[in-house]
Amino acid sequence: MKLKIIVFCLLLAGTACSGIKEDMSECYNTHKLILSYLGDGSTEIFSEKIDRVELYVFDAQNRCVADFEVPAGDVAARTTKLPPLQPGNYRIVALGNPYSTEVDKLEARDFNTIRFAAADYLTKATASGNDPLYHAAANITIEPFTGKNTEQTTTVRFASSHYDLAVDVLGFPELENNARATSQTELKICGVTPCTDFTNRVCGEACDYTLETTYDAQHLVLSNRSNIMRHTDHENVDVCLSVGGTEIAKVNLAEFLRQHPAIDCSKHEVLIPIEIRFIEGEVVITIPEWAIDVIQPDFGNKTEI
Repeated sequence: MKLKIIVFCLLLAGTACSGIKEDMSECYNTHKLILSYLGDGSTEIFSEKIDRVELYVFDAQNRCVADFEVPAGDVAARTTKLPPLQPGNYRIVALGNPYSTEVDKLEARDFNTIRFAAADYLTKATASGNDPLYHAAANITIEPFTGKNTEQTTTVRFASSHYDLAVDVLGFPELENNARATSQTELKICGVTPCTDFTNRVCGEACDYTLETTYDAQHLVLSNRSNIMRHTDHENVDVCLSVGGTEIAKVNLAEFLRQHPAIDCSKHEVLIPIEIRFIEGEVVITIPEWAIDVIQPDFGNKTEI
């Protein structure tokens, strides 16, 4: 989606005045935003995790009065400025990494109805996952211009809007005997919540994602790496493997998480690694060996602003 700054009567496209003028109707204070993401620690890791930001400004009546993509240079510097705003109270919402993500119902300009989701989901196409999304919100007050420019500063802190998902399938006879059978193999995650609203809460009717996979012919491993929204109802979410429309393995996410309590879905950075291994006709579901040391990453203990 190509975003534009949308200007209403309460948002004037002027620049802040310098000095004292008799008519100060077009004079505005400036407001600087510092973009921050600490993850699950106290070290600033914004630049490691987020490289694109879209920003939305809502007035006191919850109407969206401006939306725009933050310039890449500002994202890299973790600092940007708001457009001129009339005095009043505003809510700022920012989305991190919305590449294949669409903001739905933006035309309504209503904070309570706007949501974001995978573009494929919104266009009724087959969705295969989400971007590694992040969300931030902050309340600000623009003070009246009194004859001298002042600059206010607000730190906007991001939170995660996604889970990382990794699925490996090993020892599957069809993959071992005929690599071309991978074209008939389908890996899905069913019952996921596809949308998130502007308070960073998941929403929308549960749906299925058909996951994109790669095949390592040397090691006979079928793999998926993707992201899903931070849904809360794990009981109704299943990862399913099928061949030619016949289901041959299924993992219930809630049961899997109970069996592997090291995966803490309350954290910001969450990896859900699932291994489906076929051993002598039996299906064994576990955590891949490679993931054991990474499901609880160390984010350090230093704070930066």
